Amino acid sequence: MAQWLIHPENPLTARVLANRLWAELFGRGIVVTVEDFGATGAKPSHPELLDHLALRLQGEFGWSIKRFLRELALSSTYAQSSRIPADLAERDPQNLLLARGPRSRLSAEMVRDHALAVAGVLSRKQYGPPVYPPQPEGIWNTVYSSAKWETSSNDDRFRRAIYTYNRRTSGYPMFLTFDSPTRDSCVARRIPSNTPLQALTTWNDPAFMEMAQSLATRMDSNAGTTREKIARGCRQITLEDPPTPMIDSLIRLFDGALEEYRRDPESSKKLGDTPERAALTLVANTLLNLDISLTR
Repeated sequence: MAQWLIHPENPLTARVLANRLWAELFGRGIVVTVEDFGATGAKPSHPELLDHLALRLQGEFGWSIKRFLRELALSSTYAQSSRIPADLAERDPQNLLLARGPRSRLSAEMVRDHALAVAGVLSRKQYGPPVYPPQPEGIWNTVYSSAKWETSSNDDRFRRAIYTYNRRTSGYPMFLTFDSPTRDSCVARRIPSNTPLQALTTWNDPAFMEMAQSLATRMDSNAGTTREKIARGCRQITLEDPPTPMIDSLIRLFDGALEEYRRDPESSKKLGDTPERAALTLVANTLLNLDISLTR
């Protein structure tokens, strides 16, 4: 059975794997229904390209996923800008022509891990038992046992999403909000949604508030003006110098929040020790909610 799966005369395995790897990078498979290559699945948008990639994966790359992904990531198709001209948006809204670069929202686990990374608190620890990162109170209520969600301490609360404890009857709420499956059944493709609850999660979830505070600490770690601190945070998110209009908007947000927190210092205690740190945390939270933070 194993020999037949990867035999040169069996093209199905290479096609399926090449299509799934393509979908991971481009957000959409050459065959959209990555879970169904049968008669009821969608037809490939570029059958010749799929065959070409499958043959290279099987032959030239010797089934090396790393080499295959590198080939896709360095391709001119992947390197294109993801900006959508008006005429192209009307002609090809789903990018079937591959005339622009991919643009897709990060998966649920990536949203959290990316925020932890830019905040500078992502734990590099590997292996071991599951962990219990912060989540809203009252979510994880069990009916048939007295089990409780005991939030992890120290670096365990900042470990990668793959280590988060999962209970099928009550999954981690942030993951479910961002379209993570409930694990009741095998899922080969996630259908991304765009709901107000997702924005409410990244704005108000306890875990994201902790990440915003950590990012604010990182922005404030070196001396400098408010503009320099905000620009430092923007570079953590975008990996490039932010445009002046972006900085100006964030400074206005900072100044408005600082004025409000100075009038009512008690309202700032949840975000920082001082009104200045609370205002910077609000800016950091805004940066974590930018489209560029949630999209690749």
